[in-house]
Amino acid sequence: MYAKNETGQVRSAIGGGGECARGAGENQEIPESARWFEALASYAPAPAFIRDGQGRYLWVNAAYAHLYGMEPQSVVGRTVEEIDAPDDAAMFRALDREVLSSRRPVRHTLVFRHSDGTPRQVTGHRFVLDLGRGPRVGGIYTDVTDQARALEDKAAAAEELHALWERSGLAIVTLDLRGRVQRVSGGVAELLGGDRAALEGSRAIGHLRGDPRAVRHAWADLVTGKASRRTCFLICGTASGGSKVLRADLAVVRRRGAPDRVSAVLTPRSVEFGAPVQVSPVQLRVLSLVAGGRSNGAIATDLGLSRQALDYHLRRLRVALDADSRPALVARAYTLGIFDSKVWPPRAAVPPYQG
Repeated sequence: MYAKNETGQVRSAIGGGGECARGAGENQEIPESARWFEALASYAPAPAFIRDGQGRYLWVNAAYAHLYGMEPQSVVGRTVEEIDAPDDAAMFRALDREVLSSRRPVRHTLVFRHSDGTPRQVTGHRFVLDLGRGPRVGGIYTDVTDQARALEDKAAAAEELHALWERSGLAIVTLDLRGRVQRVSGGVAELLGGDRAALEGSRAIGHLRGDPRAVRHAWADLVTGKASRRTCFLICGTASGGSKVLRADLAVVRRRGAPDRVSAVLTPRSVEFGAPVQVSPVQLRVLSLVAGGRSNGAIATDLGLSRQALDYHLRRLRVALDADSRPALVARAYTLGIFDSKVWPPRAAVPPYQG
């Protein structure tokens, strides 16, 4: 069914002066539509074929033969029952009969087994070609297996993202590169109070309290592409008028390689409080040593303070933190987010607390 021309190219017996679909000695002209189809499909990446009414392959292009791990010469002359699995062959023959009886093209999607046993999915058209000895079935398809898998993966990823945003309880924020809130999860509304509609569309800077310099530096690194992720601590206002200390894990989201938006996961590091507590650097060092279990005498020696000076700083800390004992000072320091609860010895977590 195939012959080599002088240039060594494989040519079908349908076009180029061949005799496929004609009996020996017949001189019936091959219709122009058939020649155009073969000329178009021979080197197309889309699998294409022509079969007779008995399911015998009269012509296939290389892409079609590749679906079965074969060469075109090995497919032509065989029937679908010889090439395909029984269930697939029965389905293909039924589709051929439908097209031949109705003489109308049919667009459909097929799922079948590749020669290596993996499922493949193609979509395309099956139609009638009027050749010399009667109508034949032509078909041309696009292999959409990889696309279908990509769409399934995309749907699964979208479901995972939806679960992360809406069911996990995580406080997640997406911001544009100008710092405007695009989207917030339900966890953010629960964390800060209020509703999502009031947060979305607002400027993030309007929700911050205290000195935002550390946040600005992290933000600049992300939006300019200098960094992919940054972590910072911030004081954020709540809907009730109070404040909370939050840890913000920020990551840049890129599109075509350039920063497009910033996603942040917010983690509470304190209870809600009124005005931010102002603690001087010396008082913060005193508080850290108290939390570490050091005695007053040892603290005064370590910091080079007199006992009177140490007593002054402790009094100021009791007023600032509204705590009247050493254990209460330590507890308040952790609940207000002054200390990082994940490290030991006690270490300050939020620079904005320092006055």
